[in-house]
Amino acid sequence: MTQLLTNIDLDDVCVIEQECFGKDAWNKNMLQSEYDGGSVFFGIKRDDKVVAYICARLIIDEADINNVAVLPDFRKQGMAQKLIQALVDFCEQKGIKRFTLEVNANNIPAKNLYGKMGFVSCGVRKGYYHGEDAEIMWLDK
Repeated sequence: MTQLLTNIDLDDVCVIEQECFGKDAWNKNMLQSEYDGGSVFFGIKRDDKVVAYICARLIIDEADINNVAVLPDFRKQGMAQKLIQALVDFCEQKGIKRFTLEVNANNIPAKNLYGKMGFVSCGVRKGYYHGEDAEIMWLDK
């Protein structure tokens, strides 16, 4: 079950960041800054530990999805899709119906998931990920 995370959960989120993104991981200060700045974090817990999370900054009438990450041992269980849907449902209750994200152009599984959820590619950010291009994707509800 997905749930809103609190700043107490950010230590777990930091572990997920390190495992999933390595040198590109957000550190605890960056995560805390996002949290304090009003970004929302949803997560899925197993044995009281966050194993998957999504973070999005809500800006007037749209949500900018910053990160979606699932620990390797918990992948291919539909967690990322559940997190995205929880965020969309939460935002729709607040009148937010536009969603955007950047995804590494070479990350085919992520692009397929986002496409399955209705996101469409609307542009490219050249060299966004340390020289690799990012696709800009949007979802309008």
